[in-house]
Amino acid sequence: MGSGKKVTIGFKYLMGIHMGVSRGPVNELVQIDAGGKTAFSGSVTASVPVVIAQPKLFGGDKKEGGIDGTLHVMMGEPTQTPPAELVSMLGEDVPGFRGVLTMFFDGLVSSMTPYIKPWKMRLRRSTAGWDGEVWYPEKAMIPLAGGNIHAMNAAHIVYESLTNRDWGAGIDRSRFSDSAFRAVADALYAEGFGLCLRWNRQDTVANFVQLVIDHIGASLYQSRFDGLFHLKLIRDDYVAAELPLFDEDTGLLGLDEDENGAASGAVNEVIVKWKDPIKDEDRQTRERNLAAIVSDGQVISTSLEFKGLPTAELAGRVAAREVRLRSSQIKRFKVRLDRRGYRIEPGDVFRIRSTARGIGDLVVRAGRCEDGTLTDAAITITVVQDIFGLPSAQMSSNQPAIWAAPDRSAVPVTVRRVMERTWRDIAATTDPANLNLVDSTAGYVSVLAAKPTSMSIDFGLQTRVGSGDWIDTDAAGDFVPSGVLSAPLSVVDTAFSLSSVIDGDQIEAGAIAVVDDEIVRVDSWDAATMTGTIGRGCLDTVPASHSAGARMFVMEGAATDGLAYGPGTTVEVRVLPNTSQEQLDPVDASVDSIVVSQRQGRPYPPGRLRINGIAYPDTASGVFAVTWAHRDRLLQADQVIDAGVGDIGPEPGVTYVAQLRRVDTGALIDEVTGISSNACELSSIYAGDVTVSVQSFRGGVGSLFSAVAAFESLGSGGAGGVTYRFIRILITATGGSSFPSIGEIELRNGSGVDVTTGLSASCSASSQDGSDGAGRAVEDSDGSEWVANTGSSLPQWWLIDRGTTEPLVSYRLQCQRVLSDRQPTGWVVQGSASDSGPWTDLDTRSGVVGWPALEWREFFF
Repeated sequence: MGSGKKVTIGFKYLMGIHMGVSRGPVNELVQIDAGGKTAFSGSVTASVPVVIAQPKLFGGDKKEGGIDGTLHVMMGEPTQTPPAELVSMLGEDVPGFRGVLTMFFDGLVSSMTPYIKPWKMRLRRSTAGWDGEVWYPEKAMIPLAGGNIHAMNAAHIVYESLTNRDWGAGIDRSRFSDSAFRAVADALYAEGFGLCLRWNRQDTVANFVQLVIDHIGASLYQSRFDGLFHLKLIRDDYVAAELPLFDEDTGLLGLDEDENGAASGAVNEVIVKWKDPIKDEDRQTRERNLAAIVSDGQVISTSLEFKGLPTAELAGRVAAREVRLRSSQIKRFKVRLDRRGYRIEPGDVFRIRSTARGIGDLVVRAGRCEDGTLTDAAITITVVQDIFGLPSAQMSSNQPAIWAAPDRSAVPVTVRRVMERTWRDIAATTDPANLNLVDSTAGYVSVLAAKPTSMSIDFGLQTRVGSGDWIDTDAAGDFVPSGVLSAPLSVVDTAFSLSSVIDGDQIEAGAIAVVDDEIVRVDSWDAATMTGTIGRGCLDTVPASHSAGARMFVMEGAATDGLAYGPGTTVEVRVLPNTSQEQLDPVDASVDSIVVSQRQGRPYPPGRLRINGIAYPDTASGVFAVTWAHRDRLLQADQVIDAGVGDIGPEPGVTYVAQLRRVDTGALIDEVTGISSNACELSSIYAGDVTVSVQSFRGGVGSLFSAVAAFESLGSGGAGGVTYRFIRILITATGGSSFPSIGEIELRNGSGVDVTTGLSASCSASSQDGSDGAGRAVEDSDGSEWVANTGSSLPQWWLIDRGTTEPLVSYRLQCQRVLSDRQPTGWVVQGSASDSGPWTDLDTRSGVVGWPALEWREFFF
């Protein structure tokens, strides 16, 4: 509301940052988080610049700014060149950064704080960056979690790790059994067993490959038959009866180092720790062997890390595999076979039977295989009882999560209202010294908004005038409670109920609210029943009727841009809700507009309106005694006074205008102006629905609303109207000329019928100009008029002999076609039983201005 020197409250921090991310290229960049909030979400599959427009990501300029600029994604392709912005920073000798994934960002990184938020990138890689052609690309990527996770086939991870000549083992592809690796890749693809693993070269390739093999449960070995590397899954994918059987008669020479697993004290609970690649969060899945727990009488738990598992479902299956392994009484042997066992290789399964050892028919899986020597041809195989197949499901299924992560996306505000600030709003937020400096002609915008979602925190406000730039507010606005009326609210009702309530528990007694255009005071509120009571017609409003469904807003928490606008200015407004994650993009916000009317500077309307001592009577007749209570916005300041309270003030310089009008036509029946007291009289013989209104004025500016009472006028009783035969219009003032003119004149009876038709010969006047005589005023033509003689002086009169005493209720005048200075602005309508008088004044008018050519106006006796 004032002006002063600009004050620096903080700084925006803009930087050029070159970030090394990983080896490149990768298949896709899908997300960037900064400070725990999503700065970018999409799909980048090539070296391209990406615009990140999130200037309010951390709260905007009033908090910690956001991210706003251009991100150059450089995948590291063989032909990659650095962007011009990076070259300008580092010089002409900057390399192309080929073979590595880097990113260069140039723009806003924060506000108010020099500490840059940490950035995290979510990447996808399965077929990009291979050493040569991609092996078996059709099964390289395994979609999981409904396609939200692109996991890499573990067979491909092992294959690439062993063959890559840059960072892997560099083994030639010809040394691998393509069919064996393809079979494993097919099986893993069918199982949905993909991994999301990161290798940062802090360990050997051999250990990394073993980590992958441990995840999937497999065996990697070099075959003694073809000399190639084979990969074999350890699965329950066989029919036991069809496996080769070795006993004393079919090649079993002996069993050595026969060991049994412990019958008790074994692990009966396994906790598998895995990583959610979407949230980048560590998770865990628990699996138990309930029978073993009951047998042992206790839970014996162990934790295993399988950080490459990307889903809870896959982690559950691995946990089931591991708990079965660790809780079982597994038999271990060294089996000696004759040369009939030469085809067995690591990972193979077969059966053994030994009557001497009490082994009936046992399926075992081969581990280390020793072929023997020239002097001892026995084949020695280290075996274990086979229970290692990956289950198709975990033992105890994952319970569906009751809690789901809330949607923190910002959505547009649909329940909102733009209005002009009241004097009370300003008085409540401005100290007395500055309050006296407020320009009474200024207007200030106010915005009320209800929460669009439960995750909405507050909102920013943008305003503009015309086609100018949008301006952000200095502070955030708070969401306010809101609801709709469950039932109609008459002009006298104080009890109300709401439905479709937003934040109803935040409504408190003493709050002020607005329904349609009426401001009310909440005197009581029950959040359980959504009912309460209100004080009516508060501040600069008056009581009014409201239909069911009318929207109520609590006004505390309203936002404003703090700018002063001149009367008649159209201001456009956008509401931008904030969540913990983001602010709504301004292009998604609806635009509201308001025409400023200097509301805060207008006088308050009167309160406690009474007609003949009654508030809102149903009927009244004769002379209406109109009374009201003074109001004083300056004395009331931030106090919320309802319409039923007695006199306050009045504010210095305030006068009142009281009017009586017909409801059907809106025609003015009676009017009293310039009233300084709080009472007047209005009268009419008109019978029908009427309104009495009283409006406050100060310095030619009226109150925003008028106190209004509607009722049925019963007329004046038996007379039924004006019954004089002779009617004379004595013109006392014009728009400037001394010889007035009237286009047409009508006298109307109680049925609204003009009774002057055909009486042109019965008209006379004090003077006339040429052929424009008195009779021309009743010819029912827009082209005819009565004009007084040029050079005549005021007053001038026009007279008609009706030839009857039929009661008259009103008269209508039409302004003449041209020369507005001849337009009557003041006159007296008189009646008499004779054309020579005496005359009785029936209606007096003054100050009738702004009368366009040929416009009709009706006046009541």
